[in-house]
Amino acid sequence: MMQKVMLSITTRPSSVILDFLAPFLLDRASRKAFSLTASRFKPEHSLKFTESSDSYKKTINVVPSFRGLEATQVDLIKKGQAQLLSGHDKNDTSQILGALRLLDGRQLLHALPPPQVEESLKLLLRELSVGRLSLSDEELYMRIALQLAKSATPSTDALCTFMLLRLRQNDFTAVIKLYDEYLQGLGGEQIWIAGDEEDEFISQHAGLVSDAYDKGVRVTPGRMTLLLIVIAAHAIQGSFESALQTSLKAGIRLYPPSVNSFLAANFAHDPAFSEKFKRFIARLDVARMISHPTSLSKHVTNLATNNSTEPLESLYNSIADGLFGPDAYIAPEPSQKTAKKIVALTEVGWATFLSAFLRHRRRDLASKLWSDQLALDVTPGVSLWTTLIDSYGAMNEADDALASWNMMKAEGVRPDALTYRALIAALFKGRQRTEALQFFRSFQNLPSQGVPPAHLLSVYNTVIDGLLFLKDESAVQALLEEMEKRGPKPDLVSYNTLLAYHARRGDFKGLARTVGRMAELKVVGDVYSFSTILSALLRAGRDDAPDALINIMRKQGIKPNVATYSTIIDHQMQSPTTKTFETVMRLLHRMEEDAAAQPNVKTYTCILAGLDRVEGVDFKRKNEWRKEIVSHMKKRRIILNEVTYNILISSSLKLPSPEGLEQALSYYREMRRRKLPSDTTWYVLFLGLLRRENWAVAEEMISDMSVSGHRPSVAVKHLVDKIQQLKK
Repeated sequence: MMQKVMLSITTRPSSVILDFLAPFLLDRASRKAFSLTASRFKPEHSLKFTESSDSYKKTINVVPSFRGLEATQVDLIKKGQAQLLSGHDKNDTSQILGALRLLDGRQLLHALPPPQVEESLKLLLRELSVGRLSLSDEELYMRIALQLAKSATPSTDALCTFMLLRLRQNDFTAVIKLYDEYLQGLGGEQIWIAGDEEDEFISQHAGLVSDAYDKGVRVTPGRMTLLLIVIAAHAIQGSFESALQTSLKAGIRLYPPSVNSFLAANFAHDPAFSEKFKRFIARLDVARMISHPTSLSKHVTNLATNNSTEPLESLYNSIADGLFGPDAYIAPEPSQKTAKKIVALTEVGWATFLSAFLRHRRRDLASKLWSDQLALDVTPGVSLWTTLIDSYGAMNEADDALASWNMMKAEGVRPDALTYRALIAALFKGRQRTEALQFFRSFQNLPSQGVPPAHLLSVYNTVIDGLLFLKDESAVQALLEEMEKRGPKPDLVSYNTLLAYHARRGDFKGLARTVGRMAELKVVGDVYSFSTILSALLRAGRDDAPDALINIMRKQGIKPNVATYSTIIDHQMQSPTTKTFETVMRLLHRMEEDAAAQPNVKTYTCILAGLDRVEGVDFKRKNEWRKEIVSHMKKRRIILNEVTYNILISSSLKLPSPEGLEQALSYYREMRRRKLPSDTTWYVLFLGLLRRENWAVAEEMISDMSVSGHRPSVAVKHLVDKIQQLKK
């Protein structure tokens, strides 16, 4: 166990106390244990079922499928269908039940259109729920409900109704069995089809979960309800581990609006259980995020960009709640996983939180994280120490970075190449040149065998960057010569660092020397190299910047083509100014005149995507530019693709005038005619309309999506729920 220490820094007259690393033996604050004890739920009111309407009469006109059937079978199907219609007309459940038995017994039920069967089954289940039918035909109901849920046009309404009925009867085993049989019957098909897109709007709430994994997730209507029903069954029994397994298998986030709607419909009479269920879901949410370390790290990094640390702290506290206590369900590291702790926080996860806390200079939170690790018998490894040193470097606290290094060594942790890189970078940033070079020489004296080449080069390139930060170009040239002779050989990053230095200084002779040296060594520039040169030319006021850049590229033996041009344009449009945009348009015109480098849809899309990022220009002017670019595309008969349309719709909806809305809808109608709308299209539309608070058009789009048969992702469904909630 590490003790409180005061480290004297020999390279500085002052001493530094690493305050947050010192108090490791502080008493850990008592954590309120989380307990979901089993409580058999007996609702005061019947669970809610969809009321009957004339929907069955609408489906009766749908012709059954007689393909491949014998005449006697066709006659039976017609007889059964007529009996169903008569039963519905007379509200005679015995006729309906008799028809279903007849067709199911002859294995002909599949020939009827699923909506007809479903409406019939739902009527029977409604009667069953109020005690007007017995459970003697339970197997029939269950078999039909499962068949409907797994059909070519799946509908889970009847299965949801049957599972809710079983939940009401406290038959939790039956609920879980039905759900498992449903999964098995899918034959390996995923319930949820996950994507990897992100959005910034729905991530602005609580901060307790990441949406990075959810935006591309497709959910068949009703399947979310099935998942909530089976989790409710586990929750009433107090079986968090079983609910966690079920939730992780589904792999999606259960959004609060969906949870609240489910509870309002089925547990409004039991607020105590509703609150317990919400806590249950919150824990499942955290576990789901922990199970995707990359998504977790990305989410924490995004939260760190906020001005407030409240969402970040809230997320960490939620994870800490799952790490400690008798009801802990998160392992502090993969090696400590158990039957109860089936998800684990990784070293990268710990490091990302540490970096985020220190980025906000919250040493109190960093201290808590460090002491939590030790209390959980997790020894901070080299990655965490490297993150700590890196964070101090980012805060320009070189003394603390060096003190951390000394403490790490005292703990017996061996630094790797990346740790050296972090310390050297921190010392250079703190203008401690002598100390930085001392550690660099120490690193050079270490055996390089086994060190990943990329890590090795990163140390050398950090030294190059540090020396240039201190404007010691001669030392950099000496180091580059040493690298060329003894290794590791300078790479493109090495020369790009030098190019950026000359570009910042407006030193065109230095740029020319570096480009010449790259040519001699056959180091071919990349988009960063040429964009750096182009930016330098623009800052110098060179009107011939595009021509000068192309000449430089040709001297390097690079013949610009559509891919080269498009990549440079894309890079320039990441942080564009009016001057940058004008230059990009000149490059575009040059491409249009060059038969060997004709712009394609990707070229134009790069420009359109960057227009919203141009600073100091109003929406109206940007819209004029946008129209000009689209006009170029149409003249050249370049067909807009889905990505281009989505960008145009998003940009148009940001235009505050009515023209923006009409423009967006015009693009949407073009997409609809061409059958192009995707989940991303619906997301962009609903997000833009939500921000504009245009509820009427939003409702029209929701109706369009429903008619189209599109299966929305979880994120799109969340936006739809939010629109319908706010428009009230």
